[in-house]
Amino acid sequence: MTLLRSLMSGALLSIAAVLALQPVYFASMANLDRVISQEAMRGHIGDAFKTGVLSDEAHPSNHLFTSGDRFTDCGALSVGLQPGISPLTAGILAPSPESDRHPCDDLRLIADGQASAMQWGQYLRYWHGYRVYYAPLVSLLPIYAVKLLNLALLLTAFAAFFWQSKKLIGVAPSMGLAAPVLFLTDFAHVWHVTPHAIGVIFILGGAACFMSSVRRRVPDYLLLVLAAVFGSVFNFIDLLVNPPWMPMLLAFSVVCGMRDQTKRQASTAIFVALAWFGGYGLTWFSKWLIAYFISTEVDVVANVSAMVLFRLNGDNAKVIHWILAPTIKVTAAAIVGWGLPFFIVFLVVFFRNIREANFRWQAFWPLAWPALIPALWFEILSSHNQIHAGVSSRSAAAAVGVLLAAALLAAGVQSFSWRPRAASPRREIDLAAQ
Repeated sequence: MTLLRSLMSGALLSIAAVLALQPVYFASMANLDRVISQEAMRGHIGDAFKTGVLSDEAHPSNHLFTSGDRFTDCGALSVGLQPGISPLTAGILAPSPESDRHPCDDLRLIADGQASAMQWGQYLRYWHGYRVYYAPLVSLLPIYAVKLLNLALLLTAFAAFFWQSKKLIGVAPSMGLAAPVLFLTDFAHVWHVTPHAIGVIFILGGAACFMSSVRRRVPDYLLLVLAAVFGSVFNFIDLLVNPPWMPMLLAFSVVCGMRDQTKRQASTAIFVALAWFGGYGLTWFSKWLIAYFISTEVDVVANVSAMVLFRLNGDNAKVIHWILAPTIKVTAAAIVGWGLPFFIVFLVVFFRNIREANFRWQAFWPLAWPALIPALWFEILSSHNQIHAGVSSRSAAAAVGVLLAAALLAAGVQSFSWRPRAASPRREIDLAAQ
């Protein structure tokens, strides 16, 4: 009864906390374009095209900065740069170019001063809170400096994540948790694409904070509030890229931190994941509601509902309407990449240590089930995840990390042996008897 009361209190406080954040989001977006210089932004964007830090669709000229999803990066930079609009319109209705060109081609035209001759439309589906980070920095710094700052923050967040994970579950399980993220995702160059980088930084940094809270035995109701706030902030900055990654990590942190409390473990972890998705969903709904009252040119209800239906199971050349098709496609996208040889080497060491340890299935399942969260997300948003399998694969890779870490914990492996261990005398006797 005490646990139930704590969880219910946490649910009510979570709703209150998320609702309290909405005016903050609105104020920050509605006033963002009052404090940035669009002229300076266009100047830095133009310089970036000249030096190859930004490039159009067909001709990347500086691979140090232009790998990855340039479509999203250029599209994000162009949001809000329509001439002659109010800060409220720029921040809430998020005007962006509407053309058949690649967003990088549109962005080059904006930098060249041709924005007034372009067709603009309202980009209502997201808060576009990444602009709170991206736009001020681009108005102050060259684009290459912003991307290098992304890299510094990404490495800092990853270091904090691994450090807190090591304290919570040990070195070897933490390596299992992190290895797929390093080798099966675009981690090595995600910092090139600022909207993606912000999300990954927030996931890793937020998970580190949550792990620290679990270790410090923060009450369950506060864990729910923290999860809901993280979900809300993530929706504010996210472009529907990696939502299932973070709630999976939070739930996994709970089941690992409460291994000695069987009854509390699963229920708290489930509520934490639900609180995260609740904060995410409520924040998304509030943006649609605000846009509904502000937009006079677009039927917001029809626009949003049509896109929701499309993301769930809409028709597209890349979409197969079969059960498990999205999960298989996204997982395959994670496996096929530059880091696969390195990951295979890691798996060899992993299986050797598991084989030489006392692995127990009954200890594995209670720790591993959070890995199902991304799979459920892939199946529910089938169309979206199949179309964007490349970026969605980060969550699939992270789920593999949860499975590896759970297996190492279930086997009691806290540190890796990188060489085969010598057989014990007892094992030699058993082998001889066989």
